[in-house]
Amino acid sequence: MDNLNGSENMNSEVTHEIRFRCPCCEKLYRTGDDVFTEDQPEFDCQGCLNPFFLTKNTTSFGLFETMPKDNNFLSCPKCTHLMPKNSKECPSCGIFVDSYQKIVQSESPILFELNKLWDIVLAGFSSDQNHQNFLNLCQKKMALNFAFQKYDELRKTMSFDLDCEKYLKQIELRLEQQFVAKSQQDSRPLPKSKSPTGQWVFAVIGFLGLALLTFNRIRPTFPNLTGLVVSITLLSFGLWLFSSQKKHI
Repeated sequence: MDNLNGSENMNSEVTHEIRFRCPCCEKLYRTGDDVFTEDQPEFDCQGCLNPFFLTKNTTSFGLFETMPKDNNFLSCPKCTHLMPKNSKECPSCGIFVDSYQKIVQSESPILFELNKLWDIVLAGFSSDQNHQNFLNLCQKKMALNFAFQKYDELRKTMSFDLDCEKYLKQIELRLEQQFVAKSQQDSRPLPKSKSPTGQWVFAVIGFLGLALLTFNRIRPTFPNLTGLVVSITLLSFGLWLFSSQKKHI
């Protein structure tokens, strides 16, 4: 485990400077890039005395990312950067977590619910039930890609390779099952629609009305009902044509 000095005690012989903050108290440190004798060197913070790891990933501010040794962290709801549990501001994207969550809750309640479950996963990462609850909700909301992104990001930044691989494989299996179910549903033949008897009734009424109109024109029998017969005839033919077109759709 390496010892750290504050940012004011940098060795003048260091040519390539790297800067990073403690993930718990955000105390700023700087040192040389020769500190990476291993992939994730471990340090003890001189400010809060909490141990943490230094990674080779950098934030948008040019700082090297760090992560606490213990699982006392949360994931930023916007950029998924790991941050101290009690931190109000994300050290990566700079959002204020409480304000951002209120906006997400009002505009996208599903995303808010998923992020809440993901925080529960991070707080109790050893509990398989927490993972299954999160994956079940993602599958129900058709958001398994969101779950894949979360576990993949965690795998890249934390030393949880085996655990993350386990749940990433579960996500891939669930996505495959969804794809197969959707393919089977799409390939299922549509039920054949039976020829409705109603359209033949409309046709008979229409032709009967047309015959009555022809007969009444040759031999006027019901001149006062001509308008009514015309209306019924046109309506019957219209319904017949409509039902015929609906059958072929």
